[in-house]
Amino acid sequence: MQEESVRSDTELLPLAPSQEAIWEFIHYFSPDDPGAERFNVCDFRLLEGQVHLEALYDAIDDVAGRHDALRIEFAELGRDPLLRIRHDVRPVVSFVDLSDLSEEKQLGPVARLIRESSAQVFDFRKAPLWSVHLVRLAPERHLVVAGFSHLVCDGRSLSVFFSDLMRLYSIRRGDLSQTDQTGPAAPGVSTAVAFRELAELQRIAQDSTTGDRRTADLGLARPGILFPTRAQRGERSGADMVAEASYAFSFEDGISTGVRRLAWRLRTTPFVVLLAAYQVCLRLRTGLDGLRIGTVTLARGKTDGAAQSMGQFTTNVYLLSAARADVPLRDVVTETHERLKRETTRGWSFKRIARAVHPDFEKERPWPFLHLFDSWFQADPPRFQEDDRVGDLSISRPDMFCPTGVPVNGPLMPPAGDLELWMKRGAPSISVNRARTGGTVTYNPCFFEADVAAGLARDYRQTVGHIVERPDLPVGRIQLHQN
Repeated sequence: MQEESVRSDTELLPLAPSQEAIWEFIHYFSPDDPGAERFNVCDFRLLEGQVHLEALYDAIDDVAGRHDALRIEFAELGRDPLLRIRHDVRPVVSFVDLSDLSEEKQLGPVARLIRESSAQVFDFRKAPLWSVHLVRLAPERHLVVAGFSHLVCDGRSLSVFFSDLMRLYSIRRGDLSQTDQTGPAAPGVSTAVAFRELAELQRIAQDSTTGDRRTADLGLARPGILFPTRAQRGERSGADMVAEASYAFSFEDGISTGVRRLAWRLRTTPFVVLLAAYQVCLRLRTGLDGLRIGTVTLARGKTDGAAQSMGQFTTNVYLLSAARADVPLRDVVTETHERLKRETTRGWSFKRIARAVHPDFEKERPWPFLHLFDSWFQADPPRFQEDDRVGDLSISRPDMFCPTGVPVNGPLMPPAGDLELWMKRGAPSISVNRARTGGTVTYNPCFFEADVAAGLARDYRQTVGHIVERPDLPVGRIQLHQN
């Protein structure tokens, strides 16, 4: 054990293939200080019942010990960085007491704290690249907010974190017996897969995919941005290059049920139906064929323990839009299913795709993945094996704490690189919620007006309705009604 600990602290490792796209993105937009890019993920859980803070602090330590990704720091920064896994890392945990405020007055500070956690700056040379806030709302009501650099945590890992945290807390409290538990065998004993092992398995999978697999669906995105920008194009003094705002939307009554039914009939998933609808929506708005849509997979491989491991395992995929004027809506869905399956099976890393479609990739690096898609679409991952109750504690994620519609402003950043790429990274994109009942349009308000986001949400809602109610209708016969 001691020998392994020493090796973990001293051995330098390259990025895993699944980390390549995010690193290239970060290195392009913030080459001198990758932490200042604030490419983070954040989530929270509400704990109702008596919380023993000492046991919760210990459980946070236990989670850090269980997952290599939570002990990553970077020894070398550059185009191809090197990282190491620290043996001992003390998590950064802060405590905030809001119990003297009414529930109504707590909402503002909590939303602000969640936004700040999402936008925190990490020192990539010093682990940990994550932090936790414990918020006391009442004597038996606490909120746990956790924020991570996206390089060490993907969306599904958020659920793994909270699941492990509550199971380890329960073990610390003695509420979960060794025979009943389905999590780790004991605090500090890891059943997750080592980072080194997962990274190597990803490389083996890359090597086993032959280079002659057709790449016709891959390619560069067309120049330009699909959405109208502000007249000053973000060049005015005081523009925040990384500001973020969101516009929430919900589908009309019955539409979500219709999406599930259509997915069942076409032997696909609601996500694929909603992704197909986005392709149709963009085709109707722009009149362009051959747009490329970027999205993300949740694949983790079939290795024992991979599903229970934290890290950045998601892989971006880039799909040629199946929406053309003469294609019926249902065929857009089925073709989207096939294209997504093909690209997911391909499983190429960012670098392999970039080299395949852009011969000058190595010369032009850093070269962010924004070049590979015209517009972005994603969906919140499902909660993974989380318990709604542990011991006497009730665990939930109430929407009332979700910050929406408010910019996340950071320090003004001089634009390194092409201004058009800065605008493209802030272009409106859709994220569908976990329940598939709606979602948000996220955008940079310094480049795009709020009514652009609202218009995209309106058109997308209408398009989803058309797919559900008139799946045999050709794309070219759909008309979007503007209010």
